[in-house]
Amino acid sequence: MISIWLWRLTGLAIFEGRLFRTGAAAILAALAVFFIMPPYIRLLKKLDFTSDLDDEGIPVAPIMGGLPLVLTVLVVSLIFALPVIPVIAILVILASYAAVGMVDDIAKIRSKRLIAQGKLKRADYMAKADGISIKVRLFLYFALSLVVAYAVHRFVPHLREGHLAIPFIKPSVYVLDLPGWAFVLFMSFVVAATANGVNFTDGLDSLVTVPIITCAFFAGVVAYICGNAIWSHYLFLPHLPQVDELFIVAGAMIGALGAYLWYNCPPASIYMGDTGSIGFGGAIGMMFIFVKAELFLLVVGVVFFAEAISVAVQIGYFHATGGKRFFRMAPIHHHFQIGLKETYRRRGDINSKIVWRFHLVSLFALIVGLVLFFKVR
Repeated sequence: MISIWLWRLTGLAIFEGRLFRTGAAAILAALAVFFIMPPYIRLLKKLDFTSDLDDEGIPVAPIMGGLPLVLTVLVVSLIFALPVIPVIAILVILASYAAVGMVDDIAKIRSKRLIAQGKLKRADYMAKADGISIKVRLFLYFALSLVVAYAVHRFVPHLREGHLAIPFIKPSVYVLDLPGWAFVLFMSFVVAATANGVNFTDGLDSLVTVPIITCAFFAGVVAYICGNAIWSHYLFLPHLPQVDELFIVAGAMIGALGAYLWYNCPPASIYMGDTGSIGFGGAIGMMFIFVKAELFLLVVGVVFFAEAISVAVQIGYFHATGGKRFFRMAPIHHHFQIGLKETYRRRGDINSKIVWRFHLVSLFALIVGLVLFFKVR
């Protein structure tokens, strides 16, 4: 909004252009993270805000690194993006889901401190699970996303029709139509499931950051093109008014997360925690809904999908077989960790190998997703 104010004050059209506002948002977000993160990391270390146990004598990096990232994206988006319904909805999901994640992070920190006080057994503690209960968390996911989904379905014209574009199939051949109530439930499920998948992915240094960036890039590019009447017509895509403002939000995400990689690359100085992974996961899911690319999350966000499916398969197989495991360990990146121990002795070598391969998968999935969305369909 400040950018628009500068445009009206100076008369310089550059302040109104979305490309300029997106670039400025990305740069400002990156600079803010670079400025905030070092003292923030020192503060978290002083407060001992960690959830992992120091079992190998290696200093444990703090969690809740997602808090300054979320706040940065919120502030920068409000500075450069117009307060249209798509932007407001994304920011509401980002803030509310991040709040749920922050409560979960604090609960994990408290559980770890109970171990130091002898009030909780080490054998009963799992850093990724001992926050708020999964039932409460899922209830909050669906409750928050359901409210936002109902609101946008009512007030956003292109979301009143439950049309779903299917990858590999042209809309002229087949489009899946859902009735209004079913589409609202579907939107809520997409947001909640994406947040859960992103949360499962946040298990190794920088593992979750790059897939979030690639998904934000895809959603931002699609939003920019579909929000432009001329370009959307040229590429035979539906014109989605006001959606192009999400290009600025995506730019703020990419800038903030790109700077965060400086501190999160192996060995990580800080972890995103549930505050960031759940917040950004929910926001990504909502962005794909607004650009009418819900099912393309299965392609571009294949890493998130694989992580979530691996957990579901592991739990289902465990109960169906009376205690047997389908994977060595879930989520699936832990399965690969155990498998690579036979080849690599050092833990850092194993983690880096897995992380880089997952990053390459994310980049390849981004390319495939762009080709499918803009050409094949």
